[in-house]
Amino acid sequence: MKVMYDISVLGLGFYHSRARTGVFRVVENLVYELANLEACELKLCSGYSWKILNQSINYLQANPELQAIPFLSPGLHKNIYTTLKTFVKETNEKENVNIGLKCLEKLSCYLTKYIESDSSLLDLHKISHINIYHSPFYPIPTYLAKNKNIQKFLTVYDLIPMLFPHFFKFNEDHVVNKAVKGIELDGWAVCISNSTKNDLCNYLKYLDPNRVFVTHLAASDLFYRCTDFQAIANAKSKYRIPSDTPYLLSLSTLEPRKNIEFTIRCFAKLVEQEKIKDLNLVLVGAKGWDYDKIFEEMTNLPSLQDRIIVTGYVDDRDLAALYSDALAFVYPSFYEGFGLPPLEAMQCGVPVITSNTSSLPEVVGDAGILISPTDADSLCHSILNIYNKPSLRDSMSLKSIEQAKQFSWEKCTQKTIQAYKTALDR
Repeated sequence: MKVMYDISVLGLGFYHSRARTGVFRVVENLVYELANLEACELKLCSGYSWKILNQSINYLQANPELQAIPFLSPGLHKNIYTTLKTFVKETNEKENVNIGLKCLEKLSCYLTKYIESDSSLLDLHKISHINIYHSPFYPIPTYLAKNKNIQKFLTVYDLIPMLFPHFFKFNEDHVVNKAVKGIELDGWAVCISNSTKNDLCNYLKYLDPNRVFVTHLAASDLFYRCTDFQAIANAKSKYRIPSDTPYLLSLSTLEPRKNIEFTIRCFAKLVEQEKIKDLNLVLVGAKGWDYDKIFEEMTNLPSLQDRIIVTGYVDDRDLAALYSDALAFVYPSFYEGFGLPPLEAMQCGVPVITSNTSSLPEVVGDAGILISPTDADSLCHSILNIYNKPSLRDSMSLKSIEQAKQFSWEKCTQKTIQAYKTALDR
């Protein structure tokens, strides 16, 4: 099979470290796995926008192990576009530009906008032999959607903007909305959980469920049970986490859907009611939208502000150490398409407390404690049990590691390949 795989997500993440979230890791891992399969003749592309196209090329240049994979680019159009953009930029930076040069600059600006509006980000002659196109995030380009000789796949992570608009900053204009609504009758979808598949099929009533596949994700090899005490000490020092106090860990973008205010309130309730003096709460993650309420919640607890540590974004290389040293991982999210953080925590051998909603029971199985994301008593009780019972922590730690073994990128890739084969056999 001849597969064209869009790496626009990698281009975006290459320039913006905060975009290297779950989706970035998914795309990167799958690219490496597909590249090693003999059954798959892989070609890469970036078909979403001209800006991200250039970033994607730079990503490949920084990752030499992927440079052997052919990259399908617009060819001459790209050279013209790059030249014009450079000319416009340099002209705008000059002083006392004469009228002729200014007119040429205006023309160049118009031409770049025209090229940007032209949907052909790929040389259509170069893709005539392709039989699979897979976009792991962005909408399938119109010029490819019209091509009946290519089987089009879209990876769907969740339907949050459509099903829960109050949890999202954007709604109708969001790229996820456009991508999902762009799936046509003859299109194919890859969902990262059974929960997401059910949501998608309920949302797109016309879509045949047999054209929707489930490929569970996996945690990166970055996440492992770290027993290096010095590495743990260094990571805690780097993010100003007290070295002599156990802590609960929560890792997510700081936004309403993750239910972080609830976590803070439950932590405060527990330590005050039970008079617990030696337990902290560590919140890891970059600021998302509407995060002010989270900090307002902390402001309302002046006596506990020193015990709630907000690290901000944490380097990937430090995550295993912070996960591994946590007393428990707390993740009462309202909705997840998959829920990579609980899986990452389990792969590090950490007891997990998470929500009984959406895909999270699929991921955690019987290894963790499942609670309602609105039941404060259940969360407090679960934390207290883990805090008071070392034997429970030990047994949950072992179960976490075993549950994490059920997920691998090899399995994810094999299921993806099987989906491709099904499409080609139709």
